[in-house]
Parts: sequence; C-alpha cells; structure tokens
Amino acid sequence: MSQMKRKMLPALALATTLAGFSGAVHAADPWVVEANDSEIEFKGTQLGAEFEGEFKSFTAEIVFSPDDLAGSSVEVLIDIASVDTENGDRDSQIVSPDWFDAAQWPTAKFATKSFSEIAPGKYEAVADLTIRDVTREVTLPFDLEIKGNEAEAKGTVTINRTDFGVGQGQWADTSQVGDPVTIEIEIEAKRP
Repeated sequence: MSQMKRKMLPALALATTLAGFSGAVHAADPWVVEANDSEIEFKGTQLGAEFEGEFKSFTAEIVFSPDDLAGSSVEVLIDIASVDTENGDRDSQIVSPDWFDAAQWPTAKFATKSFSEIAPGKYEAVADLTIRDVTREVTLPFDLEIKGNEAEAKGTVTINRTDFGVGQGQWADTSQVGDPVTIEIEIEAKRP
C-alpha cells in the first residue's frame, strides 16, 4: 500500500462516519401537516354535562424520527379564535377576557422538550404548553404510525384549565364549568 493511500485511509474512515451521522440527522426532515385530515379537539363539562369542541386553525412545525428522538421537535401554534363548540354563545365566551382572552393572547403554544419511546409505536412527549401567557409542563402520550413518507399520530392529555388562568372572576369557581379539560390530537403529516 502506498504512503498516500495510507494517509487517505483515516480521512476516508472519518468521511464514512460523518456520512452515517448526517444520514441519521437527515432522517428527521420536517413533516408537513395535512390540515384537512388533522384535528385538535377538547372535552369539558358545563353544569355537569360534557361538551366537545375543536380548534379549527393551527400550524405545526414537526421534525421527528423514531431513530433520532433527541433531535426531534414539535411546535404547535393554535389559533384561539378558531374555536368551535357548535354553540355560538359558548364560543364567544371562550374567546372573551374571562376565558382565553384571544384579543390579548391569540395563540396557545405547545413546544416539545423531549420524547421517549414507551413501546413500539407508542411515545411520550414532554412539552411546555402556554395558554394566556402561562406556561406549564405537560406529558402527552401518543401513538405513531409511519408508512413511508406518511405519518399519523394520535394522543390525549388532560389539563386543569385553572392552572392556566382560563376562567377568571366568577368562572374560577369550577362548580359550573369543570376544571379538567381533555385535549385530543390527531395529526396526519407527509414528508415532501
């Protein structure tokens, strides 16, 4: 083996290692959310009766790979004014200053801090959830199915609305509108 070839071997080994590393990072390319097939819904109680609603408008930046959880991240911005509970009076109250105060804080934000795999196809995301400028850490368990360049995630988390200041004044009392709110997400996304 010539001296030149011997000198090139370490460089080739380093290049091969870096190529493998960049391949792992490349696996976490951004996903594009299919807005028409994705939903952020919630369930609460009013006067003891359950009601449901959804936020019809949100944006999401998703970089996720099961092979690179440390390099994965999700940030979702929810348009509070897009709320729909199929009750006009309730919807107008939800965006009012006593509740979400959408005029002052038009978006809620979900930003992941870490991911862990619980079982094949089952994960947990630890994230900061910000509503009304109040941030609390939440853990969202979710199921994920990836087929080629398409992915579907479904998850559920329950929060207490009063932890975020949702429901001011007389509405801070949870006897009329319950404190727990269950948030359900169903996200379909594709890689370009």
